[in-house]
Amino acid sequence: MTAQTCIPALDSRPRHDGISEQNLSARSHMPIGTLGTPAITMMVVAAAAPLTVLSGGTPLGILNGTGAGFPASFLIVGAALLLFSIGFAAMTRRVGGSGAFFNAIGHGLHPALGLGSSMLALFTYATIQVGICCFLGMQITVCLEPLLGTATPWWAWSLAAIAITGILGYRNIAMSAGVLNVLIAGEIGVALVLCVAVFAHHAPTGIDFASTFAPSAAFSGAPGVAVIFAIASFVGFESTAIYRSEARDPDVTVPRATYVAVVFVALLYTASSFAIVTAWCTAAANTDATAVLSAGNMLQITAERYVGGWFSTIVSVLIVTSLFAAVLSFHNVLARYLQSMADARALPSALGRVSARRGSPTVASLTTTVISATIVVAVAVAGLDPFTQVFSWFSGVAVLGFVTLLVLTCVAVVVTFARRADLRVAEGPWRAIVAPAAGAVLLIAILACSLMYFPHLVGELDATGTPAFGPICAVLVACAASALIAGVVEACIMRRANTRAYRELERALAR
Repeated sequence: MTAQTCIPALDSRPRHDGISEQNLSARSHMPIGTLGTPAITMMVVAAAAPLTVLSGGTPLGILNGTGAGFPASFLIVGAALLLFSIGFAAMTRRVGGSGAFFNAIGHGLHPALGLGSSMLALFTYATIQVGICCFLGMQITVCLEPLLGTATPWWAWSLAAIAITGILGYRNIAMSAGVLNVLIAGEIGVALVLCVAVFAHHAPTGIDFASTFAPSAAFSGAPGVAVIFAIASFVGFESTAIYRSEARDPDVTVPRATYVAVVFVALLYTASSFAIVTAWCTAAANTDATAVLSAGNMLQITAERYVGGWFSTIVSVLIVTSLFAAVLSFHNVLARYLQSMADARALPSALGRVSARRGSPTVASLTTTVISATIVVAVAVAGLDPFTQVFSWFSGVAVLGFVTLLVLTCVAVVVTFARRADLRVAEGPWRAIVAPAAGAVLLIAILACSLMYFPHLVGELDATGTPAFGPICAVLVACAASALIAGVVEACIMRRANTRAYRELERALAR
């Protein structure tokens, strides 16, 4: 569930634009106009982190969402994101800018909403990072327990990961693209081997497609929770737009890479999650699926049962490397995000300081480290489970913010083309109006469904035992809403009190 979402270009200096810091070190050395569709697609797939999704979001989506029908959620979400991509690619092609959501929203709707979206994205990335970091700590504990003979505290490993990523971020060190390409190939290979092993094992007795892909199965249980974890698996898909300057024929290559990435990720996760459902959620599985899916090491158990103990060890190592790459990615992006917003006078100027020696935003990097460590300590003291509570809740509220950004971007695309007849004619009604409008409608439905079923994700119940909004749900949703509102209010205050700063913000959002 790594992400590669774009950072707004809030100043005039060259800047990393995507959450995939996994690829940034290589990107800075890429010749202009050399990347084709396969290369750009691979960068997005690398950011999708298959084993993070299959070990984290998938079991939670099955447990708390639609059960055996969960794999169908990837197809529904994939369709919505394809519609979104058509309009977003058209706007990026015709209007320009950094390719970030916030530029599109600020340009198409209003600069105040652009800044509000930036604040919401900052909150979204921070919550995802902490959730993944807690899950990483738990996975390291699982890996080391057989070797040490005892369970170590997950939070100690989470804090160690934060410290390491803090040091690497402070020194401006990112994982090389070459190493990450090898790791992502390993992750995809593991997913494919598991699919083959599970389906081959159950094929003689028959594989039940209807219990997963029939409409009655796909919309059973809590579909809002299912789409939350399905959407989380796609975070970063839109980042193909940031590679326009390195792409061959970007007007063709970038949209094509986006469509291919969405389709590939949707099919990979649909097939892999269906294999997991077949392994544990059928009568032939003959085991307690709930216990396995909630254990946090479901993927390792599946690997050992259907392939062997040696394969389970490989899976454990790749899960840890996948999660660590995600934490490092989010740390570096959050630091640069804070720096960008400080440069735009939306945050204290101290956050914009850059080390002359290393070129890293040192103050912003330290701030990110302190905030992440503080939240991890807080959830550990509160006694929250790192997987079923922290990872689950934080991923859920982050997805609410992410889908809100998608909806606002779709609306911005429609408004932009509705205002500009020349651009509308150049792109055609399908790409300019119909696809983004349909995407907006579908994403609004997904957002509403996610909010409706959010108590099922958190596990809050009313007096009758029915899932209902309680204090935890209210606080999580209010935090996301407050981030958006705070940015809008700040922009409005800036417009009245500091006209020059507001104009700079307008120019920054237009880039």
